[in-house]
Amino acid sequence: MKSLWKISRRYIWSAIVITVFVININMLVFAGGMLKLAGSDSGQEGDISRSLMEEINSSLRQEDGVWKLTDEGLQELEESSFVWAMLLDEHGTIAWSYELPEELNRHYSIADVSVFSRWYLADYPVRTWRKGDRLMVYGMGKGDKVRINVIYRLALMEKLPEIVKYFVLLNLLLLFALALFFAYRFYRSIRPIAQGIDSLAAKQPARVPQKGLTAELAVRLNEASRHLQEQDGKLAKRDMARTEWIAGVSHDIRTPLTLITGYADELAANPALGEEERKKAGQIQEAALVIGQLIADLNLTSKLEYQTQPLRMTSFFPAGLLRECVAEYYNQGIGDSYEIEVEIAAETEQIQCCGDTGLLLRAFRNLIGNSIRHNPDGCVVNVRLSAWEDGVEYLFTDSGLGIPERVVRVLREEEEKSAVGGGNAAWRKEDGKPEACEQNPIHVMGLRLAKQIVKAHGWMFEFERRESGTYDVRIAVCNHDSTSVSSEISG
Repeated sequence: MKSLWKISRRYIWSAIVITVFVININMLVFAGGMLKLAGSDSGQEGDISRSLMEEINSSLRQEDGVWKLTDEGLQELEESSFVWAMLLDEHGTIAWSYELPEELNRHYSIADVSVFSRWYLADYPVRTWRKGDRLMVYGMGKGDKVRINVIYRLALMEKLPEIVKYFVLLNLLLLFALALFFAYRFYRSIRPIAQGIDSLAAKQPARVPQKGLTAELAVRLNEASRHLQEQDGKLAKRDMARTEWIAGVSHDIRTPLTLITGYADELAANPALGEEERKKAGQIQEAALVIGQLIADLNLTSKLEYQTQPLRMTSFFPAGLLRECVAEYYNQGIGDSYEIEVEIAAETEQIQCCGDTGLLLRAFRNLIGNSIRHNPDGCVVNVRLSAWEDGVEYLFTDSGLGIPERVVRVLREEEEKSAVGGGNAAWRKEDGKPEACEQNPIHVMGLRLAKQIVKAHGWMFEFERRESGTYDVRIAVCNHDSTSVSSEISG
């Protein structure tokens, strides 16, 4: 926050400098224009003086050869800004006066009148007004007013509106140029920061030059990049250790599990044992196979999560791969209460895709097996293959319960948090909080693995809601050009 405040303070000072600069330019231009364009008699004060002098002149009258000012005229003169007044006759002699200073002459030549009528009389600013053949002179206090006489051409005054227009236009251009200049400076200073942020988003080290207006931000950004790189390194080591640990445990369990399976197979086939003992041995064998499959799934989902599972990409026909998957189920036997229906659109028969067929078969088997496991009373599993945009679409449905909403919620939460629950199942209640396994277990390993395999190919894996509130699975293959998919994702 301190860095942002310092940068903001610099730009605030820049804005103040721009404002002062523009104001000074305008004041200089305005002052110069006033000196050139303003007339000596312009303005409100000039208008008031003219009307006042006219009233006083009309109040000054000659009676029996003596000039007298009426009471109204005297009141006007006393209330005005004039401190003295005098009337000169045609010979330049004073014929009447009011509060005339002693320092002033009592007679003036034509040359004297010509000078003080335009400037000052003994440092008194004066105004003159004609009264018949005579001249009325009004004096203001010393240091009270400044007398400036300016002569300007009429043609120039006629162009005044156009001059004002250009003056405003030049101001706008000046402001626009200054805005562009400072915007460019800001862009140049902020561009390395934006590039550094892009590097952080791409998980690349940020090396922002630590200079200019954003030097302190650059320092903080480089420090953050260094910390993130260190953290990513530690996380990568932890993830690698976790993956290697799971792989090691899977390898260590595989040998004793093979022995259990082998001995259980021998016991199940031993005629010397009773029927009940052989049945228990068969159950042990089936449980061992399930454990082996779960361990393999755990190992694979860990590798897919951390992108350490290579994809062995080959060109294949989606229709043929689906038939192969269903044929395996029927060859192994699925029970009389189950049936798998396959619907393949004719236009998909010749479409070719690129993918890891071994992993894709694993995903398809998990989706079909999920419907079989969770419908113990039997169901019809339907898999439909149809064309979709520039690829194909698989839709896995069944006539049974479908995928519960809480299972879908758990998988979506895992994707949002980018975290996979430990073990071969995630245990959740309806509100998504942990719960004891024996109360209400939610097994998502098979669906999670299928989703990871599809996502690893860059395809879309979506849950489609039924009217009943449960879900089916839709897989959309985004393209069918085998050359557009990379041949391997190495870890």
